[in-house]
Amino acid sequence: MQLVAVQFQVILLCYSYGQQCSGFQAQEVPIKMSDLIFSASTGLALLAVALLFGQPEADNLTNSHSESAQHYAPGWQPIDGTVLTEHCPANDLYDYPFQQYCHNVVFAWGGGDLDESTGRLYIWGGGHNDYYGNEVYQLDAISGELHRLTEPAQPAAPDTTPRLTELAPFDGSQPNSRHTYDGLAFISNEGVLWAFSGALAGRHAGGADPNTWLFDPDANRWHKDTASGDIPRGAFGVVAAYDSKTGLVFLHDRSALYSYQYHAEGGIYKKLNGKGGLGLGVNAAIDPDSRKMLIIGQKKQILYDLTAATGYRRTAIPLKGDAQFIEKFPAPGLTYNSKDGHFYAWPGDGKLYKFDLASLSWLGIPIADDPGPQVRHGTFGRFAYVKALDGFVLLNNPRQPAYFLKLPAQ
Repeated sequence: MQLVAVQFQVILLCYSYGQQCSGFQAQEVPIKMSDLIFSASTGLALLAVALLFGQPEADNLTNSHSESAQHYAPGWQPIDGTVLTEHCPANDLYDYPFQQYCHNVVFAWGGGDLDESTGRLYIWGGGHNDYYGNEVYQLDAISGELHRLTEPAQPAAPDTTPRLTELAPFDGSQPNSRHTYDGLAFISNEGVLWAFSGALAGRHAGGADPNTWLFDPDANRWHKDTASGDIPRGAFGVVAAYDSKTGLVFLHDRSALYSYQYHAEGGIYKKLNGKGGLGLGVNAAIDPDSRKMLIIGQKKQILYDLTAATGYRRTAIPLKGDAQFIEKFPAPGLTYNSKDGHFYAWPGDGKLYKFDLASLSWLGIPIADDPGPQVRHGTFGRFAYVKALDGFVLLNNPRQPAYFLKLPAQ
């Protein structure tokens, strides 16, 4: 058998919580061709076995986290170390009292949204004359940790007129603080947090921000999107939700329904239905399988068909079943459970509410140790279903820990 000189690199694949590692240096050695063929075949077989048994499951995100991943028991339980006000910026930055006012990241109509692919909830808010810090917070439901991802920029001068959409160094990397309402959506297939409009920080009255901002959590950096198309007008009280089927964000300003499609060079907005308005104090979620967007709050509920064939039909649906909470509470927490195919709402009154799309009716489920009451202006996107844990994460009061709710086995 002919001897040939070949260069080969032995790669050791190992998987530990989804991490890949590699081994030896490449080297040149003489080897028989028959041995080479056998070794290659054996190596491919071993590689296939490693990939088959070592690859993390797509829906089991806990495999990609460390050994500190939380194990939640059924029921409501606080998550230690997640009091937001304990993670505020220091007061010695820019001579602004961040620690005295950073609770208004939540209290001042502050929103959030979950990255479905990682189980991490992003919180961003403040604005008007309530809070001038523009830092971003992240609550990791799987590891049970809360982090402040960014330092705040130099706050806007309170008397600046008109109110600033961005802050120094004015290079498109520092959005001004704002009431975010339900105007945040995490675009999971692109790994960016989308934010549109809101009530900007500043003492005097002024219009809502008409710009789109994108936050990259890998780089911990914002940039102002050069969006085009049917750009909505800036509005207070925007609602939005990410659609995992299409990768689009669907949003509603005070007068119309739009879609937003992410592109690195600038997103594209499209107006879909301009036949109905919304007020403040509402919240939205999407059922990607049934192609429905549900909006609740301010004593009403709206259902949109997210299909071009229906013209993105809007339907005002009556309050049925245990729906009285929609009449009592502004912007209750609202999320979609992708495991059982139902919307769930949390208003902080001791019950979790389940929506049946077939009957358009709500069912209230009493659960002990509820972390309510809901904060005054609403929960918005700070309540979310985490598929990897089959439960719900909630950041309600910034002076209290975040909570996780795991439903008892049915």
